[in-house]
Amino acid sequence: MRRWLGRDAFRNSTLLFVVAAIWIFFQVMTEGTFLTQRNLVLLALQTSIVSLAAISAVMLIVTRNFDLSVGSAVALVGVVVAVLTVKHDVHPALAVAAGLGVGVAMGAWQGLWVTKMGVSSFIVTLAGMLYFRGLSMIATDGSTIAPLPDALADLATGFMAPGRAIALCALALVVLAAFQVTGARRAHALGVVERVGPAVARAFLPFVIGAAAFAWLASRQGIPYLVLLVAGAAIAAEIVMRRTPFGVQLYAIGGNPEAARLSGIRVARVVFIDFLIAGLAYGVTGVALTARVGGAVAGSAGLFLELDAISAAIIGGTSLTGGRGRVFGALVGALLMGSLNNGMSLMNVPTFYQETARGVVLLLAVAADQLRRRRGAR
Repeated sequence: MRRWLGRDAFRNSTLLFVVAAIWIFFQVMTEGTFLTQRNLVLLALQTSIVSLAAISAVMLIVTRNFDLSVGSAVALVGVVVAVLTVKHDVHPALAVAAGLGVGVAMGAWQGLWVTKMGVSSFIVTLAGMLYFRGLSMIATDGSTIAPLPDALADLATGFMAPGRAIALCALALVVLAAFQVTGARRAHALGVVERVGPAVARAFLPFVIGAAAFAWLASRQGIPYLVLLVAGAAIAAEIVMRRTPFGVQLYAIGGNPEAARLSGIRVARVVFIDFLIAGLAYGVTGVALTARVGGAVAGSAGLFLELDAISAAIIGGTSLTGGRGRVFGALVGALLMGSLNNGMSLMNVPTFYQETARGVVLLLAVAADQLRRRRGAR
């Protein structure tokens, strides 16, 4: 199976098998409640915010940078959106644009400290975690700002109709198939793969299975717009990381920053752009989280989100030493952690047991990463 799928695909498939085993366990323990369409849609919604944050976490960790400010930055974006729409009656579209702009500004600010001043991203974002949260508390005086306009709330509570959702999924599958065939033919021409058919099948099979599951879930009441937002963000990030020169530079910097610099890559510029993308992710995640909770709660919004995002990325196979990581793996990592929370909640397991389980899973994921690196070094 490892030879047929390839190393990365085999690793991702193994993680999917772990998720499947967890699902079967909870299905038995909850007497058939866990794998109902209703609960799986709820699980997707519960996982969506962490998934959005995990996407940008992968892009930064790949370059050996960390972001500990995600939760606080997301809270500040939510405060901006809520203050504009609730207190100043600004149109939701303008408020969302302002929130995205604030997110990009925060990413640029931290990127400048990392690339121009040479301060470690760990320290820069740790400081950001403190003062971004402080600014959000100052702006709201520690109070909750709600309710949001219906147009924003619908982002988190609205559903795309079943027919449209299934048609969109089919269209995405066709486009993806065209990309896979084109890439396999190019690889065949360069001598990277021997045959086009098996190469396409290896890459395409997981997406076919995912599309079938998506169609089944959508057949009940459609798909939440928030889940579609996660899918769109993941596809965009995957294209950037796997199909563009910028993405190649990200992996090269993470693999060996000095070698990347000597090969002509402008390391500081690429890392700065990476932080700008992270800032855009602050904006998107902040708007989504604010819409989901129906307002801005500066003190608790996004609390520990950065830890969940980094955990999802690491569980999904992103290496702490840089140079390796996939958006798809991070989404599966977020799904695994969300499944543990959801399943144990259905079983009425106390919250502190849930935190313990997530910590053990994270520790095992890091240990597995270290073991893979040691084997690869031999």
